[in-house]
Amino acid sequence: MTLDTKPPVKRAVSRPDVKKFPFFHPFSRRLHICLLCMAGFCCTTFMRMHIAITMTCMINSTALALENTVFPEAMDSNTSSIFEEVELVSNGACSSTNDNNKKVVVDYGGQLVWNSQEQNLIFSGTFWGSIITVLPSMFFINRYSPRYVLQAAVGCYILMTAITPYIATHFGPYPVFISRVIMGLGEGFILPANNAILANWFPSAERSTAISLFTTGNQMAGAGGNPVAASLCASSFGWPSIFYFASIVSTIWSVCWFLTASNQPSKCKVMTKTERDYLDANVVRRSNKTNRSLVVPYAKILKSPAFLAQLLCQFVINSIVTLLQIYLPNYFKDVLHLGVIANGTYTSIPNIVNFALKIVWGIAIDKAKENKTISGTFAVKLSQSIANFGGALFMILITFYVDCTNPTLGFLFFCMMYGCMGTLVSGFYTSLLSLAPKYTATMSSISVFCAMMGRLSTPAIVGLIKKETLFLVCAAANIVCGVVFLLFGSGELQEWGEEDEVKETKAFGEKTPLASIQNLRADSEDNDVFQSALDMDIPEIQLNEITLTTEERQRFQRRIREDS
Repeated sequence: MTLDTKPPVKRAVSRPDVKKFPFFHPFSRRLHICLLCMAGFCCTTFMRMHIAITMTCMINSTALALENTVFPEAMDSNTSSIFEEVELVSNGACSSTNDNNKKVVVDYGGQLVWNSQEQNLIFSGTFWGSIITVLPSMFFINRYSPRYVLQAAVGCYILMTAITPYIATHFGPYPVFISRVIMGLGEGFILPANNAILANWFPSAERSTAISLFTTGNQMAGAGGNPVAASLCASSFGWPSIFYFASIVSTIWSVCWFLTASNQPSKCKVMTKTERDYLDANVVRRSNKTNRSLVVPYAKILKSPAFLAQLLCQFVINSIVTLLQIYLPNYFKDVLHLGVIANGTYTSIPNIVNFALKIVWGIAIDKAKENKTISGTFAVKLSQSIANFGGALFMILITFYVDCTNPTLGFLFFCMMYGCMGTLVSGFYTSLLSLAPKYTATMSSISVFCAMMGRLSTPAIVGLIKKETLFLVCAAANIVCGVVFLLFGSGELQEWGEEDEVKETKAFGEKTPLASIQNLRADSEDNDVFQSALDMDIPEIQLNEITLTTEERQRFQRRIREDS
């Protein structure tokens, strides 16, 4: 929310104009909270997604190829005539010889022999778990502290990650799948809890920047986590050390979160007075424990074209992102024939590009909205269009122009595609938090459910579609998603998002006459009486020769409702 530039006028029950406290400031408490959320999101993403590159180190690719060969007699007599090991192949080379009868096998030295169906099952484990808890999560977050809900969810992640190496080496793929399902039970709470906390801490004019910064935890997990995982995999510690490293780092974050985080500014004990006044004047807050009698307009939410458009984006984008996060290391290994260190590098740098453009774009969009250069709806539609249509273009180019003979060109295309996707959070994600802040937890849970369905469908889609056309299918889905959001997407507060508030204020207005507040003192605590006068259906109200415009009246309504 931008501050009013008009000279201050004396009016009843008002607060002095407050100075804006910058978001990016060493003592900005909301920046600290956002960075904590970002670090936590990075930890949970790394614990969930490092299995992609770790799996390439866990699996004995040579043994698996021998097991799956259609020429068992040739396998026994002359294995070298069928397979060519990675040691004979330089990074990115299709083969060290011109013998087209040989199949190149890139092996990172793993010892587990799990086929592709078992690997896909393990990849989908967290998605099955999150499907169970994502919808009930809104009830927990509405009734209990989002801070502690998030803490418990991360604790579930840490425990399952720490015991995975033992389960994998002693019990096989199916117990690992069960442990991933249990981990997914915690995942269903991660995004709704973070969304509820961010909605309490940030004015609408700063939300694109805050969301961009928060979700960069996803890119940090890829940019920093993949090289670390590749290095540990190639080291003497082996692939189990990746799980232990993720558990230790996440435990450190969990302790920091418990000691320093808070659900909203009013609960924060360490904050400058200037920032507290600024947030009190500009952030619409809600209690950690909402009224149990609150009626959520589910029918209107689910019939809203803007909400349905962002649900489609949730499904499509999460399917594509999951495909890239889980299967990109395999793509670089099996299609481009890269070694383990090169694989970690190729999967990390596109995330760095995404990270940089996401932050720059989020700040630029928020600045344009703050200056009223563009509207909220135009901002989210422009951001979503760049992500969808730009991403589709580079997926098509990758399909037709990239193979093991030119891995560098593929690397450049992936960087450009990830760069376009850096505008996503300023698109459909910002739209989600803008449509009805009052119902953020409920809408986030529904949206995350659709996101989980998209993630869950990814292994099945990969199994059904040929590798040669996989990126073309993703490009087509991107185009459809972009067109639908252009037609129906929105970045503005919806009418049904404040309907209950209008009903409540009208009820007060019918009971209290305007004359009852003519002599109201400025320091009076009888805010209900003052609120009733402000809620009458008239464009302006005359109070002791003080004129309140509609905008000022709405500001008073919000402040009085928060204080009461």
